[in-house]
Amino acid sequence: MSVNELLILVPCHSLEDFPTELGDEPAAGLLNAFSVVFHPQLIAAAESFPRYVRADEPGTAKPGQLIILPTASQDWMPHGWADQARREGAFVISGETHRSELLKSALAPLGEAGQSDVDPELVADFLALGTVYLQTELLTRHMRNYSHLEEDQMLRELLAGSHAAIAGDAAATRAHLKRCFEMLLSCRERFYPVECHLIDLCLVIPRLANESLGQLLNTDVPVNVLAQGCDWEEILEAHPEWQEAIREGWKQGNVELVGGDWKDRPTALMSIDAQIDELSRGHAWYHTQFDRAPTVWGRKRFGVGPHMPQVLHRLGYVGALHVVMDDGIYPDEELANLRWQGSDGSMIEACSRIPLAGDSASSLLRFPVRMAESMDYDHVAGVVFARWPEQRTPWLDDFRRAQKYAPVLGKFSTLHDFFHATDTHGTINEFAAGRYLSPFLVQSVARRDADPVSRYVTYWEMQRRFQRVDWCRRVAELFSSPTLNLADDRTLDDVVREADPESTAEQQLAAVAALDKAELETRSHIARVLTGDSAGAGAGLLIVNPHSFSRQVVVDWPEGTAPGQEDPIRHRQINEQSSSAIVDVPACGFQWLSTQLRKEARDTPVGKLLMAEELTLRTDLFEVELSNATGGIAQIRTYRRSPNRLSQQLAFRFPHERTYKTTVGEESHEVRSYYSVMQLRESEIISAGPMSGCIETRGDLMDTVQNRILAHYRQRCTVYREQPVIRVEIELDTLKQPEGDPWTNYFCSRFAWKQESAVLSGSMQEGAHLITAPRIEAPQFVEIADDSYRTTIHTRGLPFHRKTGDRMLDTILITEGENARKFEFVISIDENYPLQRTLDAFSPPLVVRTESAPPSGAHSGWLFHVGAPNVQLTRLLPAPPAGAGMSSEGFVIRLQETEGRHRQVPVQCFRTPAYARQIDLKGETISTVPLDGETLTLDMASFEVCDVEVRFE
Repeated sequence: MSVNELLILVPCHSLEDFPTELGDEPAAGLLNAFSVVFHPQLIAAAESFPRYVRADEPGTAKPGQLIILPTASQDWMPHGWADQARREGAFVISGETHRSELLKSALAPLGEAGQSDVDPELVADFLALGTVYLQTELLTRHMRNYSHLEEDQMLRELLAGSHAAIAGDAAATRAHLKRCFEMLLSCRERFYPVECHLIDLCLVIPRLANESLGQLLNTDVPVNVLAQGCDWEEILEAHPEWQEAIREGWKQGNVELVGGDWKDRPTALMSIDAQIDELSRGHAWYHTQFDRAPTVWGRKRFGVGPHMPQVLHRLGYVGALHVVMDDGIYPDEELANLRWQGSDGSMIEACSRIPLAGDSASSLLRFPVRMAESMDYDHVAGVVFARWPEQRTPWLDDFRRAQKYAPVLGKFSTLHDFFHATDTHGTINEFAAGRYLSPFLVQSVARRDADPVSRYVTYWEMQRRFQRVDWCRRVAELFSSPTLNLADDRTLDDVVREADPESTAEQQLAAVAALDKAELETRSHIARVLTGDSAGAGAGLLIVNPHSFSRQVVVDWPEGTAPGQEDPIRHRQINEQSSSAIVDVPACGFQWLSTQLRKEARDTPVGKLLMAEELTLRTDLFEVELSNATGGIAQIRTYRRSPNRLSQQLAFRFPHERTYKTTVGEESHEVRSYYSVMQLRESEIISAGPMSGCIETRGDLMDTVQNRILAHYRQRCTVYREQPVIRVEIELDTLKQPEGDPWTNYFCSRFAWKQESAVLSGSMQEGAHLITAPRIEAPQFVEIADDSYRTTIHTRGLPFHRKTGDRMLDTILITEGENARKFEFVISIDENYPLQRTLDAFSPPLVVRTESAPPSGAHSGWLFHVGAPNVQLTRLLPAPPAGAGMSSEGFVIRLQETEGRHRQVPVQCFRTPAYARQIDLKGETISTVPLDGETLTLDMASFEVCDVEVRFE
């Protein structure tokens, strides 16, 4: 019996309500049904155009009908209809979803005619036509239009093409197929007459770099390949022949490498220098291998943030993917093309449309919806497909095959070409920093990694130590003649860079060892450079401040010595426990102080006004009262009339709210809470003055429901004379471990303040940004500000905080897997520039013990003076190669604006420059910097990172 009609039973009343939300198996059966009925042998046998009918009203089956019943339609069918249709002589295929099995069943009724050989490539093109036909018809409906396909004309072309394919005439077959595809293109152009784009984004990792990737790299249909630089290095070591294929494909515009990062590190919680280093290192490697670097940025891991447009723009990128293929929260307004504006005002073209999974039937079934959305809302429509090199499903390949005939559903493009085609037409979007939240904490706990919280403290401590050592090394080189032959700078940079928050213990130890060695070398060199050869007699301490603001630092004198009474020393404290002093040190400068033997120095009296008394700490600026019930901070008050600035206590947060009873006087109350209760056992005054006051409290964290101890605590609060800070050191001995979700079950330090209207801001990439979400990532500080007062919590690198009410905040200390039990933070009062205070608190100066004094009049000095406290000098870097007629003597200073304030910034140098220019991250000139004697004047935007090359005569 021959086949005379091709019929698909669809689970809808018409294409207007064609299902777009199905699981992979039912979706695959539905998509493949429309592909299979376009097989040339079926078309030639039926001599009719394939039809679809409602599954709930299939009508009476007729002999010779080939009816495909997808699994998605089975629940719609009248009971027993399929069996009745078979008895009537129809061929009914049901239960098949995979294309190969469905095709085998569909060709079976043709007998020997279905076994004849037809070029598989031509067959695949016919099947692609079926896929594109369905997608075009669905897209037409989603664009609120009627189909204008002339089926009779298309049937003639189909029949002619089918007979040509069976006869083995490939040229004629392709000519007829081309006309079929062009007819579908005409249908699409009736409702969207301009070009639309399809972006094939292939994600690559070394494990999946197989023959499929090799074939893809030699394609003539544009493809974008996203991988880390370090992954490409590993892939090319295994497949060196692909290097030339990539270079040639990139040159011809068929292959584009997307990305640029050497490694996808958790940069959202690292310094902005770390992001710059990763991209710079990646670009250098790409240029070495392929003579070019990526111009479109993207990452598989979370890495988007408001700092990225600036960094990408200054590295020469033309576009970016503002999408997350990992977990995490980010602004997810979907546009094919937008102008992504960074926190500094820099803009870059970006695509924020979430990719469709290229090997998912469910995803491909939603294609018409997603393309219609883009056609409605984007200046130029585009859809991105994300997939691995090896495809397990055929539909994306159908789309790519259609490209050879006509861009019916869109033109496959590289991202570079796509952004070029849509240049300057995107809407401007500035996404606030508070709208981003990385998934790194949750992922670390889910993987059961060690130290999901304190790994960031370790990272920031190492980063600050590296910056201190690196700055001192550069200074030693600047003042050395000839230039010092220190250990290889790049080696130190590379070793420290590898010690990121996710590094191994071996990498951490290697970084510590490298820093120890470099610091040992630097101490001797910086001492010799700054004290000079004509040094005077007398031992002392050389205190070097690498930061661009003057500081009052607490310095501990070496054992057996004590500070003198020189002018830079503001306060001293000499007793049996320690010999220390608060010392004035200039910005980007040094201070040398003499030492005396401890036995020759008298103990400093505590003074009339005790700085610590019972549970009260006091300075000349404020007073801190500790709670006699909890041992935490009950209140902080300044001496002028002001409210309680902040209260603090330690707690364990349970994942669910609990109820317990408490008694006040003779009355019993029911309390509902997520938290344990902090109970004080004892307190001790550690220091009562005259320079510092310190009280230590000890107690327990209680589970009042089960009446058990969850942890023992030890908390030490310290204040210093003339300094608006309280240093809090915590040690926990936990008896219960948090489990599960780290954002709901943890040990924490809780903070509360009075004003519900207070505004919170926190550090992101070392800049102060407004906090708008309850879950907060801020490694340096969280500031609480109202109209009159500013109170700031500075951490050593604890990044995770949770706002639990209008005036409460938890700083997370311990989650599941966390091993650290000692923590530290500083609370500052009315600090105008919080990053300065964080650096001052947790980045100590380099203190070098010297056996001789500098020449008279050279006990103190500075190298740079930055005339804006909201701008920090973060690095001294080697100058790029000198141009013609330019002095080789020079360096690059890196400045960062931290408060979101645009202003002109004067920078004074220790020596009169001959020339200065602002450069981008490739070393190219942005602008010439005006000079006035020793002073450079820079125009810095909010949150800008500014590299300035300075040359001398």
